[in-house]
Amino acid sequence: MKIIVLNGSPKGVKNVTLQYVRYLQGIHPRHELKIIHISQYIRKIENDDRYVQSIVADIRTSQGILWATPVYDLLVPANYKRFIELIAEKDSTPVFSGKYTAVLTTSIHFFDHTAHNYLRAICDDLNMKYIGSYSADRYDLLNTKEKV
Repeated sequence: MKIIVLNGSPKGVKNVTLQYVRYLQGIHPRHELKIIHISQYIRKIENDDRYVQSIVADIRTSQGILWATPVYDLLVPANYKRFIELIAEKDSTPVFSGKYTAVLTTSIHFFDHTAHNYLRAICDDLNMKYIGSYSADRYDLLNTKEKV
């Protein structure tokens, strides 16, 4: 299964959320995960229509979308929100319709539900098949003890 990961961290490849995505990739190697760094390249997404079309093409050929982002001050980063606005502005909403989707966030667990509700509403607006969400603590991967 081809899954597009929309990485919302402005830190690009050096962020906690992406480490969780890589962990998932390691335990599910039969699935192809393509990571698109949304927040880090928001200016390019705003100004380069060819780049946007390449993102749209990847989404079109995928079977699922993973919204992966940190939670800052109760919500997703501003650049991620801007991307969500650009989906409509660039008439890209149809490519999301009918796609399976899930949300992965990392945070210190302070009002994560606000960000999850926001992303769930976006997925509903895009007519996506929402599966669920998971809020990981930013230090969970460092915990070597198995939780019961």
